[in-house]
Amino acid sequence: MSKSKKFIEVGDFIGYEPSSEDISLAHQRAKEMGVLPNSYTRGLGRMVGCLGEVVVNKYLPRSKYTGDTSYTYDIRFRKKEIEVKSKTCSSEPQPNYSAFVNCSKNFKFQNDIYFFTRVRRDLMYAWLVGWLPTKKLLSTAHYVNRGDTDNDGFKFKSSGLHLEISSLNKPKDILKL
Repeated sequence: MSKSKKFIEVGDFIGYEPSSEDISLAHQRAKEMGVLPNSYTRGLGRMVGCLGEVVVNKYLPRSKYTGDTSYTYDIRFRKKEIEVKSKTCSSEPQPNYSAFVNCSKNFKFQNDIYFFTRVRRDLMYAWLVGWLPTKKLLSTAHYVNRGDTDNDGFKFKSSGLHLEISSLNKPKDILKL
């Protein structure tokens, strides 16, 4: 997929208005995956995740979507395996917001890079907020347990690796790989 004129710099982030085709493709992928048992988003998380993957794939020139054949990464770009992590939001993300990887403490990471996005709840806007090589993520992020709270009183709904968006590499810097 080629880079679209719809991608715009929004501070340190890259903003994008998904097309109806982007949303349809994400919906098709999410539907094929189904809804996880005990999902507190009742499937919306899958849709947000799939739309994040579509947007990142579109942003990275000559990248290849692999999420339908690999469970450890979503996109291959310049010989790097990229896992995309997306969170839903209701407003423009801020640098102090969380970048998060749901996982157990003994999870085995099998990719090269994590790329983080935020997708507006109505699916009409997405932000590429940053990325990190997996090894740096593991040395930088801290593990939180489900039910822990952060300094702002946010209660984590799942366990995993947490760091602030400001700790990530800028989205556009991935094009230098």
